[in-house]
Formats: sequence, structure tokens, C-alpha cells
Amino acid sequence: MKEKRVVAYVRVSSASKAQLHSYEFQEAYWRNKFAEDPDCELVTIYADRGISGCSMNRRPQFLAMMQDARADRFDVIHTKSVSRFARNTVELLQAVRELRDMGIEVIFEKEQISTLQPTSELFLTIAASIAENDLEVDSQRQKWSFQRRFENGWYSIGSGMYGYRMTGDNHLTIVPEEAEVVRWIYDMYLSGCGCPPIADTLNKAGIQNSKGNPWRPNTILKLISNEKYMGDAMMGKSVNIVGRKCDNMDGQYGERFYIEDAHEAIVSKETFYRAQEQRQRRANPKLVKQAHPSYPFTGMITCGCCGSGFRHKVNNPGKKWRNDIWVCARQEREGKASCESTRIKDTVLRRKFIEVYNEFVTQRPQGDAVAKLRGEIKTLQKQEQELATLMLGRLISEKDFRIEQRIIKTKIRELQEQIQELQRNTVSEREFTIMTDFDERKIPLFLKRIIIHRNTVTFRFYNGVEITKEYTNGQPGNKPG
Repeated sequence: MKEKRVVAYVRVSSASKAQLHSYEFQEAYWRNKFAEDPDCELVTIYADRGISGCSMNRRPQFLAMMQDARADRFDVIHTKSVSRFARNTVELLQAVRELRDMGIEVIFEKEQISTLQPTSELFLTIAASIAENDLEVDSQRQKWSFQRRFENGWYSIGSGMYGYRMTGDNHLTIVPEEAEVVRWIYDMYLSGCGCPPIADTLNKAGIQNSKGNPWRPNTILKLISNEKYMGDAMMGKSVNIVGRKCDNMDGQYGERFYIEDAHEAIVSKETFYRAQEQRQRRANPKLVKQAHPSYPFTGMITCGCCGSGFRHKVNNPGKKWRNDIWVCARQEREGKASCESTRIKDTVLRRKFIEVYNEFVTQRPQGDAVAKLRGEIKTLQKQEQELATLMLGRLISEKDFRIEQRIIKTKIRELQEQIQELQRNTVSEREFTIMTDFDERKIPLFLKRIIIHRNTVTFRFYNGVEITKEYTNGQPGNKPG
């Protein structure tokens, strides 16, 4: 008699020590079971650890098992129970029917169900419905438990809170190097810089977000809007319902709780509220005219020493020796010991811009920014091809493929738009003229960033070319102008 080729499927829903112990126990159980059976050959054990059973598409080992089934690498699948195999009734029946059509039997040991039995589908439907209902009951119980803990002052930030880490005794601790980045983001935003250029600057500097991914503009906006950075905490913003994360900002899924001064702040409350006011102004076209005065270089200047933004400041207002200067936001906030960059007068910055602009339009130097963007597009196109291969191999569903494909297509389109901008499709040739008097219209057309170090200023143009000049603010002392 030919030996049956059998496999076992094991799933534990969390990475806790208890669950991992359960996984080890299950694995040992199946190995011992088939070691003593002369009619069976244990091919392998598929195990998904720390993964929910809500969706099969999120379980890599389950997908690999289905792929091996299509390649005729085994005859029977053994699993402890229906809930270990799947908690979604529709997905369970789809998988079982596909396996049955291939002649592969699935045996659920706890329920004593074999999918080759005529009545198996009825019993499976009942068992899967019970497992799905148990999941919903667990979700409601967890939600109730969280709300009771919120009432008692307990709070949590999850795993994606940049700048903080949660300790075992339910306290938040600041990560110093990440906190510096958070303060820099607020400084840049308050100086007039938008979320896209902030994200772009962080990515070019090689700074990753809390998940190790590049920064996106919406990630920056969420960070700026998160009250936890000023030391407060709103609990219950989102809840898990049947394994699905739902937004609870309007409280429809349960009461929310606001805790003031819950932990150490990274930015002051004044800074946080100023950022919210500016966010509302930018979002509401009717309020844009009421915004704080904007200057030609607002949002364009970065400190080359500490990475903070530069702010506009007026020295001696109302006096005949009044002058406008630009100063590092961190140095202004924490003192000169925190940053060694030098201030620059607005008049000096304008003269230096005229100088480098004329040099640029005369020599027409070419940068490598376009080549870098094209390289990123090729990488994304390769990712799209790999996704298509996974879909054709039935390792991911067509729906998941379409979702990921749309994201990739959007990124490619954004990069192509950047290339068009760099190739000067938005600026006519008549703009490349020598400048005798300062013309602020040229700044957004030609400049991407201004970096100020100690007595040097670097102008970065649209095509990646950088021109650096030394500067001095002149002799100290109060003189008219």
C-alpha cells in the first residue's frame, strides 16, 4: 500500500511565550503522531506564528501550503481544529473546496471532520460560524476591557509612535535622537514648510520612520496632529472589531478618554497648538489670508548644523536701525550652545541669491536628480512585476494585487511629475534671465532648499545642483539700515 504524503498546519495568534509554547507542543504532537504510523509520510509542517486567523491572505505559510497543494506535493492536511485553520467561513469553504477538487483531504482533529465525507461542508459551516462568532465576542470583550483600563488612567501608544517607547510598567520614555527629529519637524512646519518637502528632506537624509520605511507627507501630518507629543493622550481613537481596525474618532464604537499630562512631552503645548492653528489655516482656503505674514524665503531654509528650520525675526523693530534676520529655530529656542550656525541678514541672503542665481542661469549646470528619480521608477516597476508573478502563482489574490498596484502606480506618477518639473516643463525659457534687482518670483521656480552652516550658505537648485557662498553680516553695531 502506498504511503500517504501528509502535512500538518499549525497557527498561533500571538507571539507571546504561552502561544509559542503551544506552537512547539503542536509541532511535537504531529511529528510523534506520524512517526508511529507506517502508512503515512510526514512531508512538512506549515506554521504561522503570531498571526490572526481573520484572513488567509495575511498568512504566508498557509499561502505556501496552498501553492504546494497545487504542485501535488502532498495528499492530506492535518490540523487541530477549524479555528486554527480559519475563522472566516467564506474563506474556509473556498480553500476546502479547492483542495477537495485537487483530491486533497483536510482532517480537523478536534471536530473529527474529514473534507472527503459527504456531510463535511455542513459541519464545517457550522464550526466556522461558531469560530467566527467567538472571535467577535473576544473583540467585544477586549474593547470593554480597554475602556475600563482607560477610565483608570491606563494608556497605550501601539508600536508606531515615533519618538517614544513604551516600558513594561506602562510608562512612555523619550527616544532622544527621534525626539530631535520630531522637534525639527514642528520647527519646519511652523516656519512655513509643507509636509511633502519635510518628508523629502528626511528621506534624503536617510532618516526612516518608526517602521523603518520612508516618510510620507500624510505621516508627517499625523505626527503634527498627535496630541501625545505635547504630553497628553486621547485613548480610544481606534478599536479592533472582528480583527479589523476601525476609526473611532467620533466615538461610535465606544467612549474615548482624554488624559492631560500623561507623560513627558517632546514639544510644548504652545508649539503644538500653534501647529494646529497653522494646519487649519492651510486646510481652509477662507482662512489663508489671515495667516501670519510670509517672507520670500519662508520654509526654504534649513540649518546645516542641527537640521532645524530657520525662522524670520526682526531686530530692533520700530527703530531706524531695524533689520530683518534669519535664525536657526533650535538656536533661538535653546540658546547658542545647542547649535553653532550663524544668523544671516535678509538683505545679505537676497544679495547672495542674486549672485548664485546669475551664476546658475549663465552656466546652466546639470545635476543628477533626474537619474536618481528614474532609478526609483525602475525599482517600483520591478516591484510591480514581482507582484504580478505572485498573483499569477496564486500566492496573493487579484484584489490584493490591484490594491498594491494602485499604490505603486501612484508613486511612479508622482516621480514622473517630479522629473517633468526638473526638466523645466513648468518654467519657460524667458525666465532664464540675468537678475539685477531681487525678484522673489524666481525663488520657488529655481530653488529647492537653502542650507546655512557657519558663515556659509548653500543654494540647492531644482536639478540638484548646489552652489555655496561665504557670507558676513557686516560690522556689528546699530546703524541706520
